[in-house]
Amino acid sequence: MKASEFIHILNALPNDPEIVTGEIWLPERLLQVTSSDDYLFCQFDNAPEENEGEEEGRGFVEHELSLIKSHIMQIFLEKAPLEHKRDAILALILYAHEHTSADVVEMLEQLSLQEDSEEI
Repeated sequence: MKASEFIHILNALPNDPEIVTGEIWLPERLLQVTSSDDYLFCQFDNAPEENEGEEEGRGFVEHELSLIKSHIMQIFLEKAPLEHKRDAILALILYAHEHTSADVVEMLEQLSLQEDSEEI
């Protein structure tokens, strides 16, 4: 795609979204852009490598940490006994320990979508 086409698309947007790549449940944010000759090189945050095997060792990136923080804050703000809040946070920690960071982000995104649909 030519930069002029991309600029046209960006100018037509109604808001100012983040530029990402990847799956909808695991977006990788654009961090830096450099140009060389006729090419624009885009660097995205720590995407897992295709050949890493089954273990994904990248950890969480900044926007994923924000997602986790918001879910922990939701737990703190719930009107529930302290023991229930403790158990919910423990479940989140155990899930994160036993799964890849991508699995955790996907699960939290699904929870967010489910909560959004329940509000409607």
